[in-house]
Amino acid sequence: MRRCLRLLLSLLCFSALGFGQSPAGPPITQVFGFFCNQGFTSCPLGFDPILSPIQLSDGLLYVATFWGGQGNPEFGGTIARSSTTGQALVIHTFASLAGRFLGGENPAIGFVEGPDGAMYGVTQQGGTHNFGVMYKLARTGQFQVLYNFCSLPACADGPGPITLAPDGNFYGVSGETFFRITPQGVWAQLGRLPQSTGQNTRLILAADGNFYGAGPAEPIAFRETPSGQFTLLHQFSYPLFPSSNLMAASDGNLYGATNGSGDGTGIFRLTPAGDFAFIHAMTENEGYEPVFLMQASDGNIWGLSSFRDGSFFSITLGGQSLQSGAFSCAVTGCQPGGMIEGRDGNLYGTAISGGHVPGQNPLGTIFKIAAGLPH
Repeated sequence: MRRCLRLLLSLLCFSALGFGQSPAGPPITQVFGFFCNQGFTSCPLGFDPILSPIQLSDGLLYVATFWGGQGNPEFGGTIARSSTTGQALVIHTFASLAGRFLGGENPAIGFVEGPDGAMYGVTQQGGTHNFGVMYKLARTGQFQVLYNFCSLPACADGPGPITLAPDGNFYGVSGETFFRITPQGVWAQLGRLPQSTGQNTRLILAADGNFYGAGPAEPIAFRETPSGQFTLLHQFSYPLFPSSNLMAASDGNLYGATNGSGDGTGIFRLTPAGDFAFIHAMTENEGYEPVFLMQASDGNIWGLSSFRDGSFFSITLGGQSLQSGAFSCAVTGCQPGGMIEGRDGNLYGTAISGGHVPGQNPLGTIFKIAAGLPH
């Protein structure tokens, strides 16, 4: 009888968790909601935040939006700052003058903290040649265009996401070009890739001092040395392609995610030598086709998926599912794109759509996941 009772309790507990489901994770809340008015004639703080926020030493969250600013929905985005409790204001608007965005437009390609504590970013359009700029922005709002992309013939110097290296310079790839830009805006080509990676491949710097990237324009994972030597590490088999950034983990390996669902998809591990293995197949609750991965201070992988309204999840480096949670367009914002670990041990990120702003049209959020991580 006692054995039967234990079995029944075990079944009830398993049923409560759900077959193939990870336990419910910490709650998601909206920190701040971006919006336009009902007539879409005013979008004062910008809207459609896409990239991960930056938390500077002042403890505030800095976020780039794709559109709007200064009450004009036709402007090219903003950099806004917010406290972790939601008090927000704009510190820079990518405005046009006589229809031209010489200071850049749509700051959606790159956004990082520089060696001097200022923000550096890359816009998708605008500038002298309308192919984007790299800019520097102080937290006080002082703005400077550092480089106009596509200044060279055939746009050999196209824009791409930037990664800060220990030497104080920024590195990135655009199309087939591996480049470096100094904080003063001096651009240099370091190498050529045999395959184009498009504009959206963000390099990560691993413990071995090399840069690594994956897709998405080409289904590859690769290494670039600081001197520009390219090595193909993995070729994904059609129809698979990388769906998230690569992540350099504390175990010396790289982790990423692919499109698709089921066995042979999901989270993968890639060694610097090129050994490849899938470690976790995403479940429906965790969200298919993750778009963002990071390693948090608890040593685990935390990620975001834009499947349905969006979700977050955490797994161990060994691939064991830990917890997950779902976004809601009307409550938290939806379609999350990136996040960081805050100084308070919580996770903060951006969702490009939804949110709740009474009397207005909500168009994206800064969200908080109360992760309670060690800090």
